[in-house]
Amino acid sequence: MELTAEDLSTNPVWRYEGGSGKDARVAAVKRDSLSRADDEIYLAATEFELFDETACPGYCFPADGAGIDYLQPVILTASGPVAFWFEQPPSAETLAQQWKALGKDPAQVFPVTFRCLVPVDGQTLHGRIEHVEYSEVAPPAPAAKQVEVKNAAPSSRRRSIGAGDTRTARRRSAEMTVEFSQGALYGTGVTGDVSRRGMFVRSPWIPGTGPVLRLTVNLPGGRKLALTGRVVRTVDPAAPARTSQGFGLRLTDDWPGYDELFGKRNHKK
Repeated sequence: MELTAEDLSTNPVWRYEGGSGKDARVAAVKRDSLSRADDEIYLAATEFELFDETACPGYCFPADGAGIDYLQPVILTASGPVAFWFEQPPSAETLAQQWKALGKDPAQVFPVTFRCLVPVDGQTLHGRIEHVEYSEVAPPAPAAKQVEVKNAAPSSRRRSIGAGDTRTARRRSAEMTVEFSQGALYGTGVTGDVSRRGMFVRSPWIPGTGPVLRLTVNLPGGRKLALTGRVVRTVDPAAPARTSQGFGLRLTDDWPGYDELFGKRNHKK
């Protein structure tokens, strides 16, 4: 079942549990605020106002307000979701369907203003969307295994997002060898998708979710980049052959030199 405006009215905060695009899964949680220090990823109820002053309900991922590719703002309508960020250039048909769902033409839609209804570190996130944007680089994301999370909501309160190409952050393929440790565990691997919020590491050694993990990226020229983060999802050996075994890591801080692992180029529609 897809997430609806009524779901967000009942539960303003939902935890991301894996998957991407139409297969992304979220679960309701009882929270009235969020923090950039949260170990897990959440979406939150958000108010949108179109250029013609029409108010619309929806959501965004507010913990990282660095750009639309991280916020992933989506309006929810009775006819389906309306997204403003796509990993691949959206077709004219896709955009036409979105404006039809809103009952508007683009001149009535843009610019869109939005305000997240859940505070992040005591502040209200708000902003303005001038146009639909998309990434020039669109690598496939590793499939996520749905894992059990502490304090998980009953299955009746789980939903799929249903928005086109929605992810928690734009990612770029960047293959570099890494070494990592977590308590007594030591392992090696190769980076897959990388974003400002973290990365996916392909490895046969799977650390646990939650505890801090220390990771060293071997950069070109013999340089090394030391990072710390928390594992937010894992893909185990029982995953399908097409799925890379490994884990998703969310960074716990900003790291000098991390930006050189990827580039950011946005386009508009």
